Amino acid sequence: MSEASENTASGERLRKTFPVFDCDAHINDPLEIWTEYVAEADREAVKGFYWQDESQTLLNGRTLVMGGATHHFRPMFNPIHMAGPQMTKPIIRKLLMDVVMGKLSEEQVAQIEHAGAVDGYARCRDMDLMGIDQVMVIPTMMVMHVPFGENPEGARGFARAYNDWAVDYCAAAPDRLFPAAWLPLQSPAYTVEEIRRTAEKGFRMGLVRPIDARHQYPNQIGRGIGGATFDLIYKEMEACDMVLGMHTFPAPDVASYHDGRSLDYVVSPGELNTLASDPAVGQRIDAQALSFVFEAQAWLIQVLLSGFLDRYPKLRMAVLESNASWVPSVLAHCDRLFKLHAKERRTPASRLPSEAFAEQCTISFEGDEAPAFKQWRFFQNTGVWASDAYHTDGADVWTAIREMNACGVPERVQARMLGANASDLYRIEQKTFVSEEAPPLKRPDWFPQGELLERFTELSKDPRKNGAALQELLGGGSAGQTSGGSGSGY
Repeated sequence: MSEASENTASGERLRKTFPVFDCDAHINDPLEIWTEYVAEADREAVKGFYWQDESQTLLNGRTLVMGGATHHFRPMFNPIHMAGPQMTKPIIRKLLMDVVMGKLSEEQVAQIEHAGAVDGYARCRDMDLMGIDQVMVIPTMMVMHVPFGENPEGARGFARAYNDWAVDYCAAAPDRLFPAAWLPLQSPAYTVEEIRRTAEKGFRMGLVRPIDARHQYPNQIGRGIGGATFDLIYKEMEACDMVLGMHTFPAPDVASYHDGRSLDYVVSPGELNTLASDPAVGQRIDAQALSFVFEAQAWLIQVLLSGFLDRYPKLRMAVLESNASWVPSVLAHCDRLFKLHAKERRTPASRLPSEAFAEQCTISFEGDEAPAFKQWRFFQNTGVWASDAYHTDGADVWTAIREMNACGVPERVQARMLGANASDLYRIEQKTFVSEEAPPLKRPDWFPQGELLERFTELSKDPRKNGAALQELLGGGSAGQTSGGSGSGY
């Protein structure tokens, strides 16, 4: 039995004997990107493209959208700053209830938001508590909105500003924090330029969202502006040894981006959730329920069946933010289709989809994905762990290790899936900065903890049955205090 397993069985804090690389964790696009990093020559173009100030965020100079700034969420907490050290899902759920019921003061709400979302030094302190040695940092709300920006000049100026800010954020710990490059896909020519510029600065991954935002799906090869095509983008990624990071997001209200007009094409496969909903009869499927998976599946199937990876044999692709448990069955289905339609393919493809995936792709998983852990033989060389911090479903690596132990994943495989695979993907030397799980953090009296939290967690397992008891519990107890409190801000 491994040392980690022994500690888990005895109820002691865990230790790890290998470095952990978080392949996908988030920052929260701070106001400084616009106030300090947009070049003077680009300001007017960026203002008409995607602009955030102290009161609002505008897309294309006309559409009000929800940025990531805290003022968008008050009096609620900012969910982009939420999940961090020892912030379990029951704790987050209880805090959400307390905020909804007006039981937390503004000072208390501020204490549960993690500064590491905008500050690299604070990020490293949180990583120590979460057992994370190194991390690839990725933006948040701009992933939803910016693909719908219209002006290529604005896209170029904004991408340069964000990427320059990301360099400075990661400068807090260059051997622990690594930035992913935002690419101005509104122009393939500008994208190639930004790939070269960021590669020179040490960026290891460029981001693409797999949607048809500009009616030009990002794996289209022959289409582009002014003769420049997406083919140039992928060739430049190969030349610069930059990973193609395919990052999904929930499907937005697309009509709001187009002055209320409906489109004659689907922008994101996640929109199918919305189309399947009928609020008039109480039937609603939230876009977040399946949008992440739908976007990733549509992209991956198109890429694998088209022979895309045979065209770019040196390209490495990371499928992010979409969980991993679905991959084995999708690859098996793609293999069947590949053989069935072998004579109908327009472009050459020499490998089965499963073979191309194994040789050029990785897929991120989160710490509670037991179905993926039970299939560890499949994922041992292609799976990369993502904390998804600081989003509300984020979790530390200790959670992942405990779940892997429960599923019987060997420690040598844990070392690959939790660290080595991502390090190999990004071509980054592994380093260890933390080996032992931190002791429980000291919390203020109002923070969900102890018997009250245990009772809330148990009742929340069946809210319909336990509605009255939950209401009674939420109506009192130490968590209902509204004084400022003291203790850790985590």
